[in-house]
Amino acid sequence: MNRRSIVLGGAAATMLSTLPRLSLAAPVDIAGVKYEPTITLGGQKLVLNGAGIRYKFILKIYALGLYLPKKADTMEEVIQMEGPKRLQLVPLRDLSTDSFGRLVTKGIQTNASREEFVKILPDITRIGQLFSSFPKMEEGDALVMDWIPGTGMIATYKGQVQGDPFKHPEFFHTILKIWLGSAPPDNSLKEALLGGKPGAAKPTGTVTGAN
Repeated sequence: MNRRSIVLGGAAATMLSTLPRLSLAAPVDIAGVKYEPTITLGGQKLVLNGAGIRYKFILKIYALGLYLPKKADTMEEVIQMEGPKRLQLVPLRDLSTDSFGRLVTKGIQTNASREEFVKILPDITRIGQLFSSFPKMEEGDALVMDWIPGTGMIATYKGQVQGDPFKHPEFFHTILKIWLGSAPPDNSLKEALLGGKPGAAKPTGTVTGAN
């Protein structure tokens, strides 16, 4: 190898080292909603634990993705895991926020213990007010619920932070339990969020509500 080849090779290596590193992992596509395989939240890297579709009969209602510091396949692991977490919900059709808020409240009540429910009642009231402040959740507009230790749960809709953080970890736990608890709206969606095949949720016939 001559001197000119060595110089050119060294220059090429230097140029390549300065280029931004591209992720080789493709986003997960859930009914046209793209979930990145990794994100950064609160200064920490999170991985997509799972994502799926909520159906009501044969209708696609929303896509939902769960991000965690590391993979987990049970609700208990998800709740006990330290660090930031994210639930990202994207409507696949326009939804009434008033009715959706009531269904979220019902989901919390169904999956929370009596002690938990009493403790977080002010937060339940506040998130109900948050939903009712919009006439509807429009198709494609993401509702993001981020848990950041030391800050609380931050709700973001259409890219805008909605009010102050929800401070109680128990409140975020009960939000998680809506979809991961013993009485989820759809067991197939629960399986998808807990690491099943992406988008594995399928129509299940009779369901209760659209949460």
